Formats: sequence, structure tokens, C-alpha cells
Amino acid sequence: MAPGADKRIAYDPPGAIGLVDREAVLLIRFDETDDSARPQDAARAMTDFDVTATGVLGSRVMPPIVPAALGRGRLFTPGAGNGLLARDLDTGSTLLTRDMSIQLVMSWDAAAQLASGQPGVIVVRGLGTGSAEFVSYGLELDVVDAPTFTGKLRWFWEDVGGGEHLAAGVNVVIPPGQFTLITATRRWVSPTQVELAYYVGDQLAGVETSASGSIGGGTTGTMQLGFRSQGSPGNEWAGVLDELMIVGRELCAEEVEATWLRIVTYQPLGNRLFLEMFDGGFPISDEPDSDVQLDIRMTGQSIGFAAAQTENLRANFLPQRAYGSTLQQWEEAVAVTPKPAQGIEARRARVLARLRQRRGVSIPGIKDALLELVDCDVDDLVFIAYSNTITDGFDTVVEPLLWDMTPTGCAAANAGRARFAPGAGDYTLSSTSRLWRTIARTVSQPVAPVDELLGVILGGEQVIAKLVFTTPQDTCEAGVWVGDKSAGNYLVLGLRDVAGSFKVVTESFIAGISQGLVVQATLGANPAAIWLYLRGNAFGGWTPAWSVTGPSSDFTNGGAITHPHTVHWAGCYLRGVASGAPVADFDDFVLYMPNGTRPFNAYVYRNPALGGSPDLEGAHSVLQAIKHAFTHATIITSLAVLNADPGSPCDRGPMGAL
Repeated sequence: MAPGADKRIAYDPPGAIGLVDREAVLLIRFDETDDSARPQDAARAMTDFDVTATGVLGSRVMPPIVPAALGRGRLFTPGAGNGLLARDLDTGSTLLTRDMSIQLVMSWDAAAQLASGQPGVIVVRGLGTGSAEFVSYGLELDVVDAPTFTGKLRWFWEDVGGGEHLAAGVNVVIPPGQFTLITATRRWVSPTQVELAYYVGDQLAGVETSASGSIGGGTTGTMQLGFRSQGSPGNEWAGVLDELMIVGRELCAEEVEATWLRIVTYQPLGNRLFLEMFDGGFPISDEPDSDVQLDIRMTGQSIGFAAAQTENLRANFLPQRAYGSTLQQWEEAVAVTPKPAQGIEARRARVLARLRQRRGVSIPGIKDALLELVDCDVDDLVFIAYSNTITDGFDTVVEPLLWDMTPTGCAAANAGRARFAPGAGDYTLSSTSRLWRTIARTVSQPVAPVDELLGVILGGEQVIAKLVFTTPQDTCEAGVWVGDKSAGNYLVLGLRDVAGSFKVVTESFIAGISQGLVVQATLGANPAAIWLYLRGNAFGGWTPAWSVTGPSSDFTNGGAITHPHTVHWAGCYLRGVASGAPVADFDDFVLYMPNGTRPFNAYVYRNPALGGSPDLEGAHSVLQAIKHAFTHATIITSLAVLNADPGSPCDRGPMGAL
């Protein structure tokens, strides 16, 4: 707060409605009309404040009543022995060891504070004399420069062992005789991080981070106002305490601003508007304590209060400025649960991300929604979406995380192709032996060719691949296949070497038993390349086709094949009996699954090497809300599907529970 800044509350006239919060842990208004009356806690959490308490050596002197900004206040004078004490009505009702805020309307006498030779404690909970009286929170004001009325406002508390922590605090300027609103907030993040903020009026005076996240606090915890008892009373504060409120949460800037505007603008305006309703010369008592003035204040302040609440709703209803119960209701409406120790800005960001669905169906829109949550440049995110077509050109590797290989490593990328080069041996496929070499991809959402329950025709899978039989061997064959490995049901379409004559063949296996080899065509010489194409039809029918020209022209269709079994896998293979050292190369593999569910799944990949502290659960929750066309969507930090790995797609639906 800059020296000389005007953040005072005008005494024109005394207010009837001051600090307000239905969640207040402690609220003292000092509305008493007699100096000896014991101030009461309007929140009904504490006993009435008195000048003596068990465990406090030496009684205090009741501070006298003086005029204040919001009505009446209590004057605390160092050397006069002023001070107030109280205990919880229910043990621990004012004990706060995590998030909390202290808000007060006060004036300060910097010269008197300097003369006392000590910082002045405004409020403290706990005597610091043992575990039942550990200090859970306190707020003090110390003189930095009396001529400019500059003081140091700071938090203090004791840890769970009784060791005291005094925050660095911030400088504030409070000219004598001027009332202002002071707000101090504390947000606990972790045992090594506590975020502290200080406001004067509606302006943020400063923030700091404390490394002392161990906060103690006794179950008894005597509350002290205007001084602090440490064996004997001390740290007497110099000033007028108008109203004091403590809440068990972090007040935000918008909430502080709303309170400030209500007290200094709207409620005084309500008073003036009500007074202007009377005709000139109308007899009105000038005595502040008269019934007429009381009635005017109550009515005018109520008008101003209603106006302030209306403005607060207008300014702070939307989630980017919402706080308190309004923000909680936004969270409930969009099904977002705040994480422990999460600040108000992060909570707002999660609500806003949930609501940003206008562009959420597009990749840029999803990136916009994740902006506040991923703690990195959104351009570093990789959006992974799928179609019902799987393609693989084997340019660099036959990815073992994508292809199921039998046996492991049976194919490897070579010159941009998937090469089968197993050496000499038997590579048979029969009811007793499955020694062939295969690589396979799963068919998402496999269905029976005919759904009798629905009465509709399903199926229609298609697989195509380019084959270069680089080193053929007699009786050896290479091609594409579809089927169900667990049931032993296979349908193969391949190019076979029969004593130097190359034939296009098909063969169906049911439960591992061949239904007979069918020669679809005799090509003669080994073609430079051949494209093999298996196309599923209705009612379990399949059409084999091949081309030696290219992947999209001059295909020859073979005879229809009946193979009425569910297809779970599709891939490439090499098989033969007593083969020498065959080599078969596959390229440009395509698998089309018209009934697959791949298009309904999407992932946003964030590389963990980026560092930072992303809110992955929040990002996952946001993606669930804006996925639109996707049945499943999530954010991941691993490109591998690994069981029991929280960063992998495997543990984030549809396979996992999240």
C-alpha cells in the first residue's frame, strides 16, 4: 500500500450493517452502549469477552466505547491495560489450522504504538503455554515509520511442537483517526507451503509464501483481543477495533472488494437517499443515539445493503469471479470437486474449463479448455484420435506395443517394410501346430456377421497389404488373414510357391481344422509385388481379391468363401513345411472395421518430461465433460498401455475405472 493512499471509511453516518458472513467462525460488532458491558460474539461460537481468563496472569481493563465507522468501537491504549479474552463455547469451535481469513474494521495510532516499544497484537488464539493453548493464528501490527504512519502487518502461529513462526508481513499505511478495512488470508497448500495475502480496503497490499506449514493449535485456545499473554500480558495494540470477523476459508480479492464497496459506497448512499426523502426543514434529531437517527440508519443501511448485494451479484456471479457458496454451486452444477488445498483461482479454472464447450468438439477447442490445467504450452499437447481404419507403413519399426507377434520379434522393419525372415524350419498352421509367423492387430468391437437379435446384417471388416515375396521357398506361403486366435478360427489369403509356380490361395480353419485349401488363381512367375485384399460381406461371406498393379486398381476377385465366425484379429503371416530360409516383406497394411469403436476414444498426451504441476485429474474431468463425439476421452502421460500405470490409457477407461 503506497504511503498516503486513501483507504479510509468515512464516519458519515455510523453504519448499522458491517462485516457479514454466514460462515463466520467469530464475529464481534461492539454494539454495546455501556463501557463495562461484555462484548458478544455474534457467531455464537465463544463466551462473552471479558477482562480475565484462566491461565492469564493479571486482569485486563475493559476498553472504553468510542465512535467508530460502523457504529461503536473499542479503544485499546498501550499502558492502560486494555484487553479482551474469551473461550470457545464448544471446545475447538474457533480452532483453525488450515485455510482461514481475518477481516476487521479498525483505526491505528502509529505514534502510540511506537511509544509502547512493542508490536501490537490485534487478535491471537492461544496463550502459547502448552499443547492445549498452542497459537493457531494471530495477527499483529508493528511500526515501520511512525511519521508516515507505516506499519508491518503480519501473521504468526505456532507449529505442532510449540515453535513460533512469524511471517515476513507487508507494509501498510493507516493515518491516525482514519478507519479502514484490513483483511488477512491464509491458505494451506502443503507442510512446506502456506500462501498469505494482505489487503487494505479493496487493494491487495502484498502476498508472501511461508515454508512453515506445520500449524498447531490447542483445543482450549484462549482468544485475546488487543494484546497477547505470554506469561504476562504484553504486545498491547494501539487503536480502535470497530468490527472483527474470522472465517474458516480464504477470502478472495472479489469478496474483499464487494465488502469494501458495500461499506464505503452503497450503505452511505442508502442513508443519504433515505434522508433526501424528507422535506426541507423537517425536524430530525441530530443526536446519533436518538430513535429517529437509529431508524434512519437502519432503513438507509438496509437500502444500501440491498443495492450492494445486487451489484455483488452482477459483478461476481459468473465463475471467473465467483467465490464462497456461489463458486461451490458452480462446482456442483458442472460436477467438479475441488482438490484439497486448491486455491480459488484453480477452482475457478476447473469450472471455466468445464463450461468451455463451444469449441470443445475441435482440437483447438479442447486445447483452450485445458489451458489452465496442464501447466504447459497447449501446443506441447498431442491429441490422439482414431478412425475405424488402421494403417501402418512399417517405415521405422514394427511397433511391439501395437502388433501382437507370434513368436515375439518374428518381424522387424527393413527398408520401410515389415520383414519376415525366420530362417529354415517348419512354419505350419494346423489343428496340432501353429508354428506359423504372424503379426496381428485387434479388431475393435468385433461382432458376429449376423445379429439375430437385432435382425440386421453386421460384419464387413476389410484387410489389405502389399506383399513382396523377396525369397520364396517351395511350399512356403505369405499373405493376410482374419480370425479368432483363441478359438482357432482363421481365414487366410496368400501367395504360395508350388515348385516355382506362384498361386493365390485361400484356406479356412474352424477350431484349428482346415476346411480345405482353395487355389483361387495361378500367376506363374513370382510377381514383383502383390496386393492381397480380404473383404467381409453379409452372412459370413468373404471375398478374396488381389492385384499386381497397385492398391486401388486392377483387382481380381476370387470365389466367395464362407467363414461365419466373429473376427477378433487381422494381420500378416508366413507359413510353410520344411522351408529353407524364406523372406517375405509386407508394406502399406490397412485394416478397416466399419463397426469398431475406435472413433469414440481419444487421448490427449502430455509428456511428463515437460515438468510442472499439471492438474491431470482436473483435465480428465474436463475432457469427460466436453468429449462430445467420444464415448471415452482422457489425458495420459504414457503412450504405452501398461497395467497399474496411472499415466497409461489402460487405467483410464474404457479399460480402467477412471
